[in-house]
Amino acid sequence: MDQSSAAHSRRIFQAATLVMIFFVLSRALGLVRDIVISHQFGTSREYEAYVAAFRIPDFIFNIVAGGALGSAFIPAFSALIAQNETLRGWRVASHVINLVLIVTTTVALLIAIFAQPIVSATVAIGFTPDKQELTASLMRLMLITPIIFGVSGIVMGILNSYHHFLLPAAAPALYNVGIITGALFLAPTFGVYGLAMGVVAGAALHLLIQIPWLARSGMRYVPELGLHDEAVRTVIRLMLPRTLGIAAVQINFLVNTILASTLAEGRLAALNYAFLIILLPEGVIAQSIATAIFPTFSQFAAQGRIDDMRRSFSTAF
Repeated sequence: MDQSSAAHSRRIFQAATLVMIFFVLSRALGLVRDIVISHQFGTSREYEAYVAAFRIPDFIFNIVAGGALGSAFIPAFSALIAQNETLRGWRVASHVINLVLIVTTTVALLIAIFAQPIVSATVAIGFTPDKQELTASLMRLMLITPIIFGVSGIVMGILNSYHHFLLPAAAPALYNVGIITGALFLAPTFGVYGLAMGVVAGAALHLLIQIPWLARSGMRYVPELGLHDEAVRTVIRLMLPRTLGIAAVQINFLVNTILASTLAEGRLAALNYAFLIILLPEGVIAQSIATAIFPTFSQFAAQGRIDDMRRSFSTAF
C-alpha cells in the first residue's frame, strides 16, 4: 500500500471511529429515551397512538428527503468540490435545499389536512375512533419533522463531503436529547403531546448543531430551484432507484404497524421497542463505517481513481 492509500485508510479509520463513538452515544441515549418513554407511557393506548402517528412523518422523510437524497447528493456535491467548482457546488446545494423544502412542506400540509381519514385507513385502522383522533392530532404536530430533517440531511451531506463528521455524528444524539426532554419535562403536563413536542424539538436540535460549521464555511445561499442545472438533475436521477429500495423497507414498517394496530392493546408498542433493539448493531457498526467511507468513494469516483476506491472499499469491508 502506498503512502497516499495508507493516509486515506487512516483517515477513513479515524472518521469511522469518531462516527462510531457518537453513534454508540446516540444509541445509548436512544436506550435511555426508550426507558424513559416506557416508564412514562408503558404500552398504553397513548404511546401506541404516538408510534402510529410517527410512522407517516418518518415515511415522508425517508422517501422524499432521507437516505435516498443523501446517497444522491453527496456524489454530485463531492464531485464539484473535487473539481474545484466550489461556487457551483454551493448553488447546487441551495437548489436541492429549496426543492426539498417545497416538496416536504407541500406533502406535509396535504397529509395534515387529510390526517383523520389517512390514519383511519392506514396506521390506525384497528384503533378505536377516539384513539384514531389522537393519532391524527399527534401526526399533524410531528409532520413538522420531515421538513426540518430534509434540510438537516442536506447540511449533513455537505459537512460529510468536506470530511467533517463531528457535528453530523452528534446530531442524532441531540435528537434523542430532545425526545428525552419532552418525555421527562413536557409529558407530565401535556401528556403524549409533550412527547411529540420533544420529537419536534429534537429535530430542530439535529439541524441547529450543524449550522455553525455551515456558517463558517462560506456557503452562498441561492433562492432558486435550479431545475435546469445538470447537477441537480443528476441528484434527482440518482435518487430514483435508491428511493424504490427505501420505499420497500418503509412500506414494510407501515404494514407491520397497520397489522399490529388490529391486535390487542400493547402489541404495537412492544413491536416498536423490539425493532429499536434489533437495529442497534446495524446503526453502531455498519452505518458508522458507511457514513465515513461514502464521501471518499464519491471523490475517488469523480477523479477516476478506481484503484484507490477499490482499496478503500476493501479496508472498510
